[in-house]
Formats: sequence, structure tokens, C-alpha cells
Amino acid sequence: MHHLAIHPRDADITAESLFWDDPPGEDLLRSLTSLGQMVPALAEIVDDRPRILAGRARALALRRLPGRTLAARVIAWPGPECGQSPPVWRGLIYLASNMGREVTEAMLVKAGRYFTAHVPGPEFFRLAGPYLGPAVTGGMRRLTQWLELPAAADDLLFSGTVPLAGAAALAGMGPEDFDVLRPWLGRVRWSANTLARFVTPLREAARASGLPLAEAARQALSGVRLGEDLSPNDRIARLAQAARAARYPVLTDLEERFAALSRGVARGTAFTLSPSRGFESDAVTLEAKIADRAALARAAADLAELARRPGWEALWSVARGQEADEAPRSGGDGGGDGDGHDA
Repeated sequence: MHHLAIHPRDADITAESLFWDDPPGEDLLRSLTSLGQMVPALAEIVDDRPRILAGRARALALRRLPGRTLAARVIAWPGPECGQSPPVWRGLIYLASNMGREVTEAMLVKAGRYFTAHVPGPEFFRLAGPYLGPAVTGGMRRLTQWLELPAAADDLLFSGTVPLAGAAALAGMGPEDFDVLRPWLGRVRWSANTLARFVTPLREAARASGLPLAEAARQALSGVRLGEDLSPNDRIARLAQAARAARYPVLTDLEERFAALSRGVARGTAFTLSPSRGFESDAVTLEAKIADRAALARAAADLAELARRPGWEALWSVARGQEADEAPRSGGDGGGDGDGHDA
């Protein structure tokens, strides 16, 4: 082991083991300018050229400071007796040099992709876990699920549109599935719950139709238009509704017809109308929020007005003659009975 003073541009900074390839920040640049390099980089000699094993950001920062050299400590793979292959040894050297650094979800995935290209997943956790700390021990299952996804999924995580917890909803998808869904997934920022509400009905629709997920998703989303005037929440709602319509086409059609009819009946009153859960019966629930006696009096007048309005027969018979076998019969999302009174 010895030390070298290297011209920063002579250092090879392309090693795959430098998997956290963040550019140098301004704080590092200021520190190097005013105080100099306090911690040497780590390097190995490959074909008579120093290849950086840790300290890439320092090398890049020093390239911006004329006349500066990069202080490096030269180390070498100890050989098979260390119990690790050269790529795994390099990765562990890099992790050890970054101990104490806050590890993000994106950093976990980058480390996982590097190591699992050389060792099985459980071995990655055994070897790298002590260096990654709580970040990996708290999310081991999610990270394992994510690393089983195609690498194309990583861009969604790195951009912040899909969280690591979203791995459960995406589990089992292949490259073709991602080719279809990625444009939609990249349009908004998802939580694990909203992602599940979007993807799960698509999976169920695929199973019910016998189609591959990619084709079922392509059909379900073919008519969706996400205008620039929509808020992120509205975009998510529209995508989730399209997925749900693919899973429950009859039920969603009934819901849309009921909503259109109920708007006409309840317009201008304090009441909202909802069907029975899953349209199991023809009953309609009327609900009003009452905060004081004046509101109660207005609601009573509205109720009398509602009783005189046309349109009730159509509401009571929305589901008649329809085969609603696909409607969830309990615990479903076809509208609730609420706390109002059945008319």
C-alpha cells in the first residue's frame, strides 16, 4: 500500500463499482479550494493507470481547480483468500468508504443492482447490509422485490415518480409490461397506495380476459387523455378509473349512469345520492351534512322538494336487467350505504 499524487484527469473514474455517481457539490468544491484535500481517494493500478475505487467526486472537483493534484492511496485486491471476487471486493471498498452517508432509496437500488450482478440477493444483504445500515434493514423486502423488476423500472424510482414501496404493486412485471405502463407511470408522482389502485385492477382484468398484462393495459388505457389542465390527483384518478373500468365494465357503466341521473334529481339541494353497494338492490341513499337548526330546516324543505321531482323511477331501476355479476358484493367500491336514510 502506498500513496500517489495523481493529476485528476489521469485518474480513471469509470469503474462500475462507483455506483453512486453523484456529481461533486459546491460545498466540496469550496472545501477543496480553501482547505485542500483532507481525505485521500482510494485507487488500484490497472494497466499502469490509477483507477478510482472511492473518491470520484473529489477527482471531478479537483479537475475544476487548475494546478491541483489528487492524493490517492493505492490498494489491491488481496486475492481469492479474501473470500470475495474482485468486483465484490471493489463494491465493498466503495461502501466502506461511504459509511455514515445518508442512503436514499435510489442509492439502495443502485447498490443492489451492482452487487446482485455478482452474488445472489441474500449474499448481497449479508455483505453490504452492515455498510448500508438502517436504510436496508428497514426495507429489505421492498428492495428484494424491486431488484426482481426489470432495470427499466429504476428510472421511475430515480426520478421520484414511484417509491420503493411501490415494488409490491409492480412485482412480477416483465419488460413488455413496463414498455406499456412506463409512459403513464412517469406522468405523475405515485404513492404505494395510489399505484396499487391503478395496477391491481389491470392485473385482475388481464387474468379475467386471459390476456397478457401488457395487452390488457394497452386496451384499458387506449382512450385515456391526460390534459395539461388536470392536477396530479385528477390524473391519478383518471388512470385509476380507466383501470377499474377495464376490470368492472358493467359496474362502472352503472355508476356513470347513476351519477348522471342523480345530478339531475338532487341539483340545488343539500342532499347527495348514492346507490346500494354494488347495486345489490334498487335502494338509493340520501345523505346531507347538518351543522345547525337552520341547515336542518333547509334539508327538510329540500327533502320535500326531492319527493316531488321526476327521475326517481329511473334511479331505482338503473341496475334492472343488467348482469352485474362482476360487481363486488361485499367490501367493494361500488358506492356505500352511508349514514343517510334509504328512500
